[in-house]
Amino acid sequence: MKLRPGQAALAALGLVLALDVLRTPLGARGRPGEDFGRWETALRHCRVITPSGTGPVPPPASCRLVRLDQQMEGLLSVRFLQPGGDNSFVDRQLVFAGVLAEASAAMACQRSRCEPSWPVRLRVSAVGQAGFGDGEAALGLTRAELASGQCLLDERSFRCEATGPEGRQWRVDAAP
Repeated sequence: MKLRPGQAALAALGLVLALDVLRTPLGARGRPGEDFGRWETALRHCRVITPSGTGPVPPPASCRLVRLDQQMEGLLSVRFLQPGGDNSFVDRQLVFAGVLAEASAAMACQRSRCEPSWPVRLRVSAVGQAGFGDGEAALGLTRAELASGQCLLDERSFRCEATGPEGRQWRVDAAP
């Protein structure tokens, strides 16, 4: 079976999101000198706007953390999280995934801990969500779909926006 480039990106994002949900509780395990890892910080402000299937746009949601995951140099996901409560297995999250724009440098990583080189510009090619969207308190499974957009991140603000093939839009404005 041969996948078109868009289908391959969506399949890869789905796999990355599924594996990340499973490995998150295990913590980061790394080896020095690798080009992958994670950086995260708490947010003092976060506004998440997700598409509604039908009807009016749902009210904005919030999040408490932003996490940058670099699977390999040049590939990045920007994850906005509202950590689940004590009885919740899965965090509410909205993920923008794609490749770094030409002027952006990859994160410097060592032992799976990374430091961004600000500003970071990401060309978004897919969006995944679990728990944000359609007015539901929690989605059963992570949903991912192709999208086109961008993320602009610096020390003072994090902004991501993307549009899906059917016109659905996702937008996040946040600040550390």
